[in-house]
Amino acid sequence: MSKPTETIDNDNDIIDDFKEEEQKQPIPPPPPNKSAENIFMQKVHDYLSKNKTKVYILTPCYGSLCFVNYVKCVMATSEMFRTLGIGFSLEFCRNDSLVSRARNNLVAKAMNDPEMTHILFIDADITWNPSDILKLIVCNKALCGGVYPLKHYYWERLTANPEKNFIKEVLDRKKKSDFHTHISNEQMIQHNLLRYNINYNNNVLSIDNNLAKVRHLATGFMMIKRSTIEKMSQAFPSTKYTDDVGFLQGKENDYAYALFDCGVEDNHYYSEDWLFCHRWTKMGGSIWLDVTINLVHTGNEDFNGSYLSTIM
Repeated sequence: MSKPTETIDNDNDIIDDFKEEEQKQPIPPPPPNKSAENIFMQKVHDYLSKNKTKVYILTPCYGSLCFVNYVKCVMATSEMFRTLGIGFSLEFCRNDSLVSRARNNLVAKAMNDPEMTHILFIDADITWNPSDILKLIVCNKALCGGVYPLKHYYWERLTANPEKNFIKEVLDRKKKSDFHTHISNEQMIQHNLLRYNINYNNNVLSIDNNLAKVRHLATGFMMIKRSTIEKMSQAFPSTKYTDDVGFLQGKENDYAYALFDCGVEDNHYYSEDWLFCHRWTKMGGSIWLDVTINLVHTGNEDFNGSYLSTIM
């Protein structure tokens, strides 16, 4: 994607490790052609040929519950990782009602594996395409992710301005964009009746190669490099703790840092994911959103998100 600039409304607040002998040989590079899929897979192959990769998917799931869509996505992702020769482990934290502690304990367990290169938080109510994970890996950012909608339709947008026809404006935007042949009118309207779990740096969003720098990104679909956790643990030594709820064992406690925690800074009460992002940016780090990742957030229905369709 080229570099569009958009003005935006800124109101938003265990599967065992694969044994080496069980892994399939990495796929050969695709034959050269100009299709977008083959260009992307060539990029994936190039990255994996130079970087040994092992991903830990971490999911807090209070009540030991995961939605069916999540399970199907995990199965598809597992098969994709096997095919590509990517190391993979899946860890759950069950029945811890304190989500911040669950996240920190999961990170500590993953960090105890010296082969782990990437942590990927995915919440138990998220649906994704396995290729979305490849996008995050090959973008090679310290902290990146996708954005998903809140579980609520903002019907007031239909009547907020009596002088404007919201539906007509949305569909006119669709006709003028690349979306006119990719999604239905109904989907376009649905996507634009949702809000997305993200905070911006300012009211201008600049996109380069599908990536946009943002202020805060929720942990429901967030990838973090190992080196990022290592740097933050050194920068915030006062967050070191020893797990006393029986989740971590032995040397796993060496990596227990409450980097995800709620707290007040700069007169803002931050949730655990917002504070994690805030700490990283205070260190000079950046947070990146891949605007092409479409995620579904499941509640009393599937809230199908397409953030990109709301900014085109």
